[in-house]
Amino acid sequence: MFFAFLIFPPLVWALQPLPPVRWTYQNNSPGFNIASIPRDIFIEKSFAETKDTEGLTLIPPGAFQFADIFRQDLSQLTGANWTLQSQTADKFRNGSGIFLGHYRGNSSELTYENGDATEEGYEIEVREKNIYIGGSGARGMFWGTRTLLHELLIANRSSIPAGQTTDAPASPSRGYMLDAGRKWYDASFLKELCTYASFFKMSEFHYHSSDNYPLNRGWYVGEEGWKYVYSQFSLRAENNTELLNLIQGVGLRRTGEGMMSRADFEDFQEHCAQRGITVIPEIEAPGHCLSITKWKPELALATKKDLLNLTHPDAIPTVKAIWSEFLPWFQTKEVHIGADEYNATLADDYIHFVNEMASFINSTSGKRVRIWGTNEPSTTLKISKDVIIQHWQYGESDPVQLQKEGYDIINSEDWWAYMSLKNDHTPVLPAPYPQFFNTTRTLNFANVKGWQWNPALFNPINTTEQLSPGASGNKGAILAAWNDNGPDATTQLEAYYAMRSGIPVMAARSWAGARGANISTSTLGTSLSLLIPNAPGQNLDRRSPQQRHRSLSPSSPTVVTCTRGDHKVTDTDTSSLDPLLNIGMGSYGPPYTLTLNISQSLDTHGFELSGPDTKLAIDGATLAFTTSDYLANTDPNGEFTRIRPYRLQSVSETEGFDPAHPGRIWENSTSSHDAIDVSDTNPYYILRIETDYTSGTRVWKNDKFLGRFEVYVYGGRNKEHSWSHMAFVAPLSNASLAVTSLVLEEGIGGKGCGSGKEGVGRLGVAGGGCCWCCGGNGRIVGR
Repeated sequence: MFFAFLIFPPLVWALQPLPPVRWTYQNNSPGFNIASIPRDIFIEKSFAETKDTEGLTLIPPGAFQFADIFRQDLSQLTGANWTLQSQTADKFRNGSGIFLGHYRGNSSELTYENGDATEEGYEIEVREKNIYIGGSGARGMFWGTRTLLHELLIANRSSIPAGQTTDAPASPSRGYMLDAGRKWYDASFLKELCTYASFFKMSEFHYHSSDNYPLNRGWYVGEEGWKYVYSQFSLRAENNTELLNLIQGVGLRRTGEGMMSRADFEDFQEHCAQRGITVIPEIEAPGHCLSITKWKPELALATKKDLLNLTHPDAIPTVKAIWSEFLPWFQTKEVHIGADEYNATLADDYIHFVNEMASFINSTSGKRVRIWGTNEPSTTLKISKDVIIQHWQYGESDPVQLQKEGYDIINSEDWWAYMSLKNDHTPVLPAPYPQFFNTTRTLNFANVKGWQWNPALFNPINTTEQLSPGASGNKGAILAAWNDNGPDATTQLEAYYAMRSGIPVMAARSWAGARGANISTSTLGTSLSLLIPNAPGQNLDRRSPQQRHRSLSPSSPTVVTCTRGDHKVTDTDTSSLDPLLNIGMGSYGPPYTLTLNISQSLDTHGFELSGPDTKLAIDGATLAFTTSDYLANTDPNGEFTRIRPYRLQSVSETEGFDPAHPGRIWENSTSSHDAIDVSDTNPYYILRIETDYTSGTRVWKNDKFLGRFEVYVYGGRNKEHSWSHMAFVAPLSNASLAVTSLVLEEGIGGKGCGSGKEGVGRLGVAGGGCCWCCGGNGRIVGR
């Protein structure tokens, strides 16, 4: 049965797919019920090998490859195996099933908002026994399958109304940027994030591969202090091994950990391309260059050590050598050379560098260059018109002027596009960057209620100074998630939490532009609650298939109950106990409440919960989380740090709820932020751990609040410092002997069925297991 495990309230029927679609319905025709047809997908033979030529990727999948991704996604969402086969067009009209092929109308009807033809357009026709999806290109057909999956989720067990739609994006660049130059992200996470974004028709993944912790953020002490500031270069050279010196720490250079090999990067790009997304790699220069200047200090400007001295004869050759190594890796027609926040007094040197690098990259690889818009007050030189300007802030570039001068532009205006993961730049102006993507600024541009942003809207202050929707130079928009606070300020999943709602909302408005359908704000929250957890091919929320719909389900919040049995544990009788309780759930993401019954007498065996993403354990007398994704260098010549324990720290239960700065605590007035001793003389105790995105992971012991896990963060230009929360996923693979039972509930505020007095300390023989329902005292009642 289709979506047999999904039970949604009636509100779902009125929900929108994201991006929204305008349908023409056939009111007198029966709708399409996917449960009533054979599980067959057919693709038109003459279309199956079609590959797009106008997109940015150099490895475009054929339409058949896109169709096979659709088959996998449909199989996952329906819980049934679907087949895919080629068929001639003359058999399409009267059969049953889902049919994929070429766009059947005049392809000139499908254009971007500026009038350029697009291979990303599609049509869908819904009939009683079949659905036809036709693309103006292979990607267009694939985007049509995304719309169908959204509509099937919204319809749940009902039929999709008969009707037609024709759709195309307003602009080609609909992207998101992740700062992987100040925080390591492994390839599996990057691919999951790409799969997630693809579900909402994003087209670009801007991968910011090199950067450093800002020199004005507290750690720059003494004349040589800059050499110890964190920097990262995320690609591992394989031919020119001298470039391994870009990596600080001999341990990293030796093992290759914390860097992507060419094979890893090629696999990452191919994974994204098969889902309609092109990876746009960025290697930053001539600013944010500590990875270079630590290696070659003679190339640093005397006034600021992460800026290259472009007059040094080895500066540009060094940057060219880096690009020569990695250009063959990059399967894209456009690359990003950074080039932001240099020195306005050295404008001619800067412009010469940009033009020289643009010419070099184009002549050696045929690729075009992007840069961040940067103030360049030269009276003699101009940036080449072949260079694409990614506008990010007024005072650095002016989109209207760039359009007049004939540049191509990408909209990343920081007011709407930027976020600073975990902690904004307060009190630095002009705009503190939110910790989570600000969807309100997208839905109410310039703080005008109901004025929904689109890629032509740049200026939130002078609202008359915008580009026209069809501006020839406007390529689209990219949101940006920055790790200005360094490698330990977040887990990699917290980057997803920051963009979780932003990607579908921004993708919808980028696709629609000024001409498309607006987002219905009255149902947006419910649409996101349905579509986000059900995005196929990924599990960034860390949920089991049965749990992905629970945010809309009225069922019990209890997810799982695990015990060792129903016999009392004694101090002496532990020989029969299995030292490891196999929970078998892996990880579970926020929001959740995890209640643990702990036997103090068994702590000698060590308290530990482990999972693929995190581990929770007693470290000394303190409770500490470690994450599998933390990776940082230590000193210029030393090893690297693989594990960084985040200890439970003393804070007030009422602090960290500043609406403008979620999870941020500014002072020590009621919170000492000291590590907490969790040892106890009582034989048994209960730990309740609650986690949500904005409050982080907080702990109660026997219903008394202890504290939270957090990180110390410097504010903008070291003017303010504060502590910010950490939000950890629950580790649910195995539990050590000290854990006699656990209960996991969705949401926060749960007390944990089985955590009452009758259950405490009375669960402890070998052979325990897990169940999906709770019997009220923590015992297993079913499988």
